[in-house]
Amino acid sequence: MKKIFLCILLITIFLFRFSLGAEINLKEALSLIKEKNYDSKINFLEIKKNEGSYIQSGLFQNPTLSVNYTGLSFGRNIVYDTGNTLFSVRIDQPIELGGKREYRKFFAYHQLESTKYQTMDSIRAIFLDFTDIYFQTLADKAYVDYLQNDLNEFEKILEVQSKKHQLGFLSLIEFTKLKLYKMELENAIIQAKGNYQKDLKDFNFYLIGDYSPADINLPQKTEIDINNLIKTAIEKRENIKALQEQLKSVDYQIKLLKAYTIPDISVGVEYDAFGTNYKPGIGFGFSLNLPIFDKRQGDLLTSLATKEQTYINLEKNYALIKSQIEKAFYDYQVSKDIYNSFIEKKKVMDDLVERTKKAYLLGGVSILDFLDTERTYKSFMNDFIQAKYNYLKNYYKLKILSGDTDDL
Repeated sequence: MKKIFLCILLITIFLFRFSLGAEINLKEALSLIKEKNYDSKINFLEIKKNEGSYIQSGLFQNPTLSVNYTGLSFGRNIVYDTGNTLFSVRIDQPIELGGKREYRKFFAYHQLESTKYQTMDSIRAIFLDFTDIYFQTLADKAYVDYLQNDLNEFEKILEVQSKKHQLGFLSLIEFTKLKLYKMELENAIIQAKGNYQKDLKDFNFYLIGDYSPADINLPQKTEIDINNLIKTAIEKRENIKALQEQLKSVDYQIKLLKAYTIPDISVGVEYDAFGTNYKPGIGFGFSLNLPIFDKRQGDLLTSLATKEQTYINLEKNYALIKSQIEKAFYDYQVSKDIYNSFIEKKKVMDDLVERTKKAYLLGGVSILDFLDTERTYKSFMNDFIQAKYNYLKNYYKLKILSGDTDDL
């Protein structure tokens, strides 16, 4: 009984969590994009379209039924039977020879497989765009939190200085400057919240829901072997697999077009009744399509050129993947170095701002030095936060580009 109650409670918490615009991590968000994103749905319907083409490719041609009657004569305002008549019923079935139907099925099948891979490659492009939004949203949220905390800390200082002002130990000009800086912080928070809300709009447009991004810890393993990344990308990337399926498809298309040099036949069965006594008879026959003039020569030339194009496109995509990985790796290394540089400077800046606050409250530094330090630290923290999430963004974009999304 306790286990049943616990299960119901967990399910309720889960549903409640997702009904309130709950946090969602990157892996969950990417999975949701596959299911709910507008562009993903459009791309998956391309698979449905090609499934229809594959089914159509395997169907037999329809038979032809013909019925003929001869023997009526037309007179003045009458139609009459002369008795010398012919009545026939015939069914013809076209039959393709040379394996055309099988070639057509294999051609359509590999086109379908190629479309599936192309769809997943298109979704990967959506993932990359979404990753930019995911980490920018986190960065703007972190900046809002920092500013709010900074405002809370500043209000404590303002409260102390307000008492000094009331006692006559702080001038009106200095106290006014403090209040103006508080207004500056409040305005900065309003602007930062506005940016964060706009980010959430973009974020939820991709997910078709009401979510917010869950924060992500810094990666434990930061050393990346670029050669292994390129190798993994070539093995896993769907654009390569799509082109490989296209090559198989065009091979069967070429076989199909060459098979058109083999004539197709049409076999028929006929029932006839003719003469004054309607004597019945049964006959058989067939017709042969002679490929003398049109052997699909032009289509064959087009397919051979398409095959060459696909080979070149495949070679291009190998080079493209290598270029994409190398550029993404460069972005990752640069952002990593910048973030590490900020980490070193942050300790100095934290110490500086704390010393300045204490010195100001004790009268050791002027209001101008204190506020200048506050503004400098605020600007530094904005850059620090952007550097952190830019580093995370480039790390995960590198993994997505390489096709390694299992452990996001």
